[in-house]
Amino acid sequence: MKSHPGEPIVTVAKELAGRFADLCPQHRIDLAGALNLPCALPLGGRFETWVAAGCHGGLEYMARAPEERLDPMRRNPWARSLLVFAQRYTNGWSAGDPDPTAGGLADPDISWINRVSRYARGRDYHDVLLKDIRGVMAGLEAQLPGLVSYASTDTGPFLEREYAWLAGLGFLGKNTCLIHERMGSGLFLGVALTNLEIKGLPSSGEATAEPLYATVPRRIRPSGESYLSACGSCVRCIEACPTGAILPEGGLDAGRCLSNFTIEQQGRVPEEFSSARGGIIFGCDICQAVCPWNARASGRSSDFGPPPFEYAALPEHDQVDLSYLAAITDGEFRRRFRRTPIWRCHPEGLRRNAVSAEKEK
Repeated sequence: MKSHPGEPIVTVAKELAGRFADLCPQHRIDLAGALNLPCALPLGGRFETWVAAGCHGGLEYMARAPEERLDPMRRNPWARSLLVFAQRYTNGWSAGDPDPTAGGLADPDISWINRVSRYARGRDYHDVLLKDIRGVMAGLEAQLPGLVSYASTDTGPFLEREYAWLAGLGFLGKNTCLIHERMGSGLFLGVALTNLEIKGLPSSGEATAEPLYATVPRRIRPSGESYLSACGSCVRCIEACPTGAILPEGGLDAGRCLSNFTIEQQGRVPEEFSSARGGIIFGCDICQAVCPWNARASGRSSDFGPPPFEYAALPEHDQVDLSYLAAITDGEFRRRFRRTPIWRCHPEGLRRNAVSAEKEK
């Protein structure tokens, strides 16, 4: 973070869109938008209620300093705008996906990596996406002398999905994911605070229909509609969630989410949820795999090419199996999984999850 940022720089949204169109493809960014600060958050009250109700499921970092999540300028008074970026890690989910993370039946002989959420099979997105966002920002800084920026990929106190919705990158679905009508929800999000003052953006707290840059355009929807309305009457994600973590009125109870149990929580998984895991050892993609928007996205991959190669399953993953993971040493865990998302669950968590999956074979 810059300690002595420069004076605000005035630009126009149309000009920034042109710069994004030049820089984003060079750095594998699929969607980019912008918001001026301060920015009213229409769903800010829902976030506070969610935390107060304990729906953060023991993720105490979500409950810390909520005012900073609702207003980035509290920690960064110099900031004048927030740029929002998205990068694909998968091209939708095809129908009948056999992976247990997609709700399929876990074949006893299925590779252990197919028991891992798709976002976590390759390199850590914190490294990959952050590097690409910084590449875009370096290009902007070269074009706009005096530009100051601070980039983050879900490591800072930002409500990225709501900002992405307001910036036009997609809509918020009932499963709480940001969904782009053509690319689906297999998207990593990142932001960058800047000292840009951007003319020509919608009013504070008003969602725009299109981002400033997109690999492929959205399916245009009326502006100002309710944030969940693009889901219509569909409740497939709610019905498919094996632990009832997706709330019918919108939102997610992290205290019931398989991703929380298999990644964040240490110790024994509650018995009432253990039987619902279906052979999963890290994360859960079920609510995304059943989403019709992702089914459509899986048939459109020719429109926008493959995601960055770093997100593909690593070749070295073929060298191990569930039995190995069930007994993996702390040293081997560090050697194999540093700089991957699996690092997040710690060696004891991975051993626990692998033992559970082995028992279900």
